Amino acid sequence: MSARRVLRFGLWGLAGAVLAGVGLLVWFGAWHYPALGLSGIPKDGYRQAMEIAARGMTAADGLRFEDFDFLKYREVERGGEAYAWGAARCRAADGATTFYWVYLEWSKKRGQWLRNYSLELAAPDDEIYFTRLSPGQLGRAKLAAGKLLGQLASRVREALAAAK
Repeated sequence: MSARRVLRFGLWGLAGAVLAGVGLLVWFGAWHYPALGLSGIPKDGYRQAMEIAARGMTAADGLRFEDFDFLKYREVERGGEAYAWGAARCRAADGATTFYWVYLEWSKKRGQWLRNYSLELAAPDDEIYFTRLSPGQLGRAKLAAGKLLGQLASRVREALAAAK
């Protein structure tokens, strides 16, 4: 086999591996993770769904869920949708109180609650976004990308912990 042919097969193999990895990430983020641990909870069981989601998400970030300081549920009159959101009060490892925003939606298609959006409110690394001159636009883009990858890693940790 010629070196050129080996290189071509290697590049196709690498492209296939990258596409498989991207496909796995899309499947995980769009299908598997949003439903993690929430099947079988009825639409009016939003409090239970919120607690399960909050406990899993906060534990993956090294926080201990205590309770919700704010919890809201809204069922849409037409279409079958429902939403639940709230601020979960948590305890950090150093004993400080921190809050985690949890937002779930009822999927009529899947007949269950799904995680839609969540994040730690006022996380220690958030203030860098409001610093006017430092780290600069490229540095902020790197910080934002790092934060997104950190959230993905947190979700993978949560999924692995749930699988045990």
